[in-house]
Amino acid sequence: MDKQAKKPTKDWREARRERAWDLKQKGWKQKDIAEALGVSAGAVSQWLKRAEEKGPEALRSQPRKGARPRSCASH
Repeated sequence: MDKQAKKPTKDWREARRERAWDLKQKGWKQKDIAEALGVSAGAVSQWLKRAEEKGPEALRSQPRKGARPRSCASH
């Protein structure tokens, strides 16, 4: 039996950041991107700055910092 490799599912937040980058590349203004995606202009500004400085791959989701949550099954 062949097992297909599962692709990691894209986080909806990551997809939204990538969409903002795509719209900026098409000439959209930051305020229009923010309105279209339902986010603040400040958020769009931060995403685009990160993509401009480190490349669009910087918009991908990163592992969360901090301790992993513990299972509640032992309680």
